[in-house]
Amino acid sequence: MDLYIYNKALALQNVMDTYGSLRWVRRYTECGEFELHCPFTVDNIRLLAQDNIIRKKDSDEVGFIEYRNVKRDETDRENLIVKGKLGEGYLNRRIVWGREILNTTYELALRTLVDKNCINPTDTTRIINTLILGDIGNFTGNINFQVSYQNLLKVVEALCLEAELGNRIRFDKTLKKLKFEIFQGLDRTSSQTVNPQCIFSKEFDNILDQEYTDSIMDYRNVALVGGIGEDADRRLLTVGSGTGLERFEAFNDQKGISNMVDNVEMAEAEYSALLSSKGNETLAETKKVQTFENGVNLNSNLRYKVDFDLGDIVTCMSKKWGITIDSRINEIEEVYEESGKEVNIVFGKEMPRTIAQKIKLL
Repeated sequence: MDLYIYNKALALQNVMDTYGSLRWVRRYTECGEFELHCPFTVDNIRLLAQDNIIRKKDSDEVGFIEYRNVKRDETDRENLIVKGKLGEGYLNRRIVWGREILNTTYELALRTLVDKNCINPTDTTRIINTLILGDIGNFTGNINFQVSYQNLLKVVEALCLEAELGNRIRFDKTLKKLKFEIFQGLDRTSSQTVNPQCIFSKEFDNILDQEYTDSIMDYRNVALVGGIGEDADRRLLTVGSGTGLERFEAFNDQKGISNMVDNVEMAEAEYSALLSSKGNETLAETKKVQTFENGVNLNSNLRYKVDFDLGDIVTCMSKKWGITIDSRINEIEEVYEESGKEVNIVFGKEMPRTIAQKIKLL
């Protein structure tokens, strides 16, 4: 896999076709990452400079270099290890400067936050010159949201998790710009007929092994959100429902959310909507975990980036165990080595990464 190396102004520096290994991790709601191992040479250390940009020949996704390390291996050869984030990681260099109150769709809220803090900020020193907004997808789903002085990437990731939307930054080779986009995976489950179905099952001979996990260890379905005020005067709002042992509670402290805008007090319903959005964030992060872990045979009927891709919702089933679940592809790890290409998939945004469902494509 050839690697195109650009400087931070997106001017092509060279093409790299010889390296030890490349690990390229794509994520749906969170920022991806990469790690490149190659021989240490003067040319390589110059080419792979900090903030230079890497693009794979077969993709318009990019990553930028943040970390370099030179070390000797067991054969006394010097190797260069390069790490960095995928394009969305540029948002990690910005905060939400000031207070934003957004009552709109999730997609427009996300685009507004990126535009005001990276593309058209009041302070021109904050502009990222290579970044533009991509095409709008007109995705449904509304939010009433308030945020101030938080890391922009973390805010974007939290909103995407809640809305079940993906975010990415892709290289537009014609415009020589990086495009920030919101996208949504396809529904490829067995219960729909709009898109080609994608079903992982041992009975279909497209998986090699299978493991099932069902967990409520971190589950919460009721969030008590605390807003402004103290003690008996504190504004409290409950989001979610449950009774008896089916009720799992959490507290979200949002005392910093003000009910004043330009010295004018918000209507009660408007402030309650802001608190409600924070409760929904909590519940989005603490869902039940129900996953399959499968080893997938790519010599079967399922083709990567054709029959399934990042963000798609697919069906995993075991007739023997009597289990069928629909789960989103939340992470895809591509590994390129001298021995060939390997792809590993993580299913399910609900899963804590410690017990995330991993699928190895062989």
